[in-house]
Parts: sequence; structure tokens; C-alpha cells
Amino acid sequence: MPTTQLTILIKNDLFTFLGLIRGELLALGEEAQPVTAVVKHDPREGQPWLKQFASSGEAVRSYEGAITKSVARGWGVVYRGAPLQG
Repeated sequence: MPTTQLTILIKNDLFTFLGLIRGELLALGEEAQPVTAVVKHDPREGQPWLKQFASSGEAVRSYEGAITKSVARGWGVVYRGAPLQG
């Protein structure tokens, strides 16, 4: 079942976000493949970063670890949960 979790962090006048994405990769002529990935966008780094994981558990651990590490480095969590619509 596709799900997405989003965490928005802020430090001084910068913001960044981390996302945990679960869904299906659809390729033409192939069966859907499950995908679990962590995505990060930090404006200081330019392009967003995406890493796929072999298991959902690995992705969740990476996502949670990234949040913990960011907070330890002085970032504050502004929002954590499902993406808001609208």
C-alpha cells in the first residue's frame, strides 16, 4: 500500500525536508515492483537526494536516524506526518 511520511526541519533561516516513500514502480510491460525510499532536499545541496532500500525496515531506520541526527545537529522539527493536501 503506498504511503508517504514527511518531516520538515528548520535551522535559523534554512529549511529542509526528509520523506519516507513507499509505493510501486511501474515500468512499461512489467509487473509493478514495490519501492521504499528516503528522499531529502537541503537547499544548500542543490538537487534532492533519493535512496532506495531493499526492505521497508531499512528505509524506516534510515529515515528515523536522519531525523535524530538532524535534531542533534541543531535542526528543529516543524512538521512530521503525512503530507498535507491543498
